[in-house]
Amino acid sequence: MTPIPVAAQRFIRQLTDKHMPVFPNTMLEINQILKQEDSAAVDVAQVILRDAALTGRLLKMANSVYYNPQGHHINTVSRALMLLGFEQVKVLALTLVLIDSLKASKRHDKVLKEMATSLHAAVQAQNMALLCHSEISEDIFIAALLSRLGHITFWAFADDKTVSAFEENGAKPAVETEILGYTHLQLTQGLAEAWALNDLLIESFRPSVQSEAVQIIRYAGKLAIETCHTWNNTKLAPWFENVATLTHCDLDGLKTSVYSSALAAQQLLNLTGIERTDGLIPLPNEIQMDSEPELNNVIELAAVYPSPDQSIQLRILQDISQAIQERRSINHILEMVMEGIYRGAGMDRVIFAVLSPDKKHLNCRYAIGNQDEQFCELLQINLENNSDSQFTALLLADDALLLNASHQTELNKLQKESHLSLQNKPILAMPLKRSNKPFGLFLADRHASDRGLDARDLITFRQFCQQAALAFAFLTIQG
Repeated sequence: MTPIPVAAQRFIRQLTDKHMPVFPNTMLEINQILKQEDSAAVDVAQVILRDAALTGRLLKMANSVYYNPQGHHINTVSRALMLLGFEQVKVLALTLVLIDSLKASKRHDKVLKEMATSLHAAVQAQNMALLCHSEISEDIFIAALLSRLGHITFWAFADDKTVSAFEENGAKPAVETEILGYTHLQLTQGLAEAWALNDLLIESFRPSVQSEAVQIIRYAGKLAIETCHTWNNTKLAPWFENVATLTHCDLDGLKTSVYSSALAAQQLLNLTGIERTDGLIPLPNEIQMDSEPELNNVIELAAVYPSPDQSIQLRILQDISQAIQERRSINHILEMVMEGIYRGAGMDRVIFAVLSPDKKHLNCRYAIGNQDEQFCELLQINLENNSDSQFTALLLADDALLLNASHQTELNKLQKESHLSLQNKPILAMPLKRSNKPFGLFLADRHASDRGLDARDLITFRQFCQQAALAFAFLTIQG
């Protein structure tokens, strides 16, 4: 590969430091989690659930025909991870995070058109990967999605003077080096390397690499560009012949699959939350755009801090009951319970802490919501030689508790024992017991938003915690 020009390196530093810091950091965080052998669904869910609006849009896409052809209702990130798999949910999350990173961009129409072309390429690439029985279809999707990242970020964040000069000279690839000091392809390559985005994407820049996966990415990108205005079947005939050879498909079957993928790409684009997306991915005459089933009544977009929502509560409780019947692992059910409390009961933060085998320590196992990762590292409670511990009292409680302003002594003790990890504000608590002996402790609060807690919140919190207890008892009996 050729070295990245200095001008491109300067622009990449500007993107990293100023315009798009969230995208590379989120991608790095998710990739690091998935590389860990002991990673759990809740670890990925935590990253997604930090952004409530992202959660809602991801679940809308997960419920689309493209990702969920069986029509199973997916109401939680945890269930999406179970049904779709870690890699597929990663694809959805990173697609949406990329789109969110471009919200404050200039030249919105050009950015949107480039994003549509990229998403079309990604869906076509994943479809071709499945036709080739590839085991890395999700990696191929991401590489194709990011294959025009240089074009997208240029139109989104380049300064007006540079863009004007580029447009005055026709805005064509032939003048990129002369006007910009780099090509958009070199900018994409530089971003892929600087942000460690995707090994497959980096491989695709090497002309000598002709692997099946790289060929898929190149063919998908070419199709998306060739059809960004209209479908010319005569012009596309060589493309179809080459791809039919690559995928070992007959031409008629391949065309049907490619046309369906174009429709799926437009439908997914409509579910991303971007405005004015209709028609951005032209469809061939052989297929017509049917409206995607309306999902606004199934998955709601959430606010910065989720509000209590009875419909979400009911759907997640049904999911938990189904998971229990399917004999899913207790860890998976705990993740669903926590997500139910967080999104259904409208909490800022939900914690599940586990009692150590020697009963001397209570350690945070999972946390969802405000400052989840940092909080979980800090909440390590020493119960030894503290017979008056408020955490011990909560573990021994027979029911869910709401500690509010009338429990000032208890709140003060929790704040002190948690080394100020918990504030002196209302909190919900309920122990999880095994054979009537404490095993863990659920906690939930609205400290970050400073919203209150009341009796209705206690009832909802209790319902979800009881589901965890029911699962624990059922799975213990079943062995």
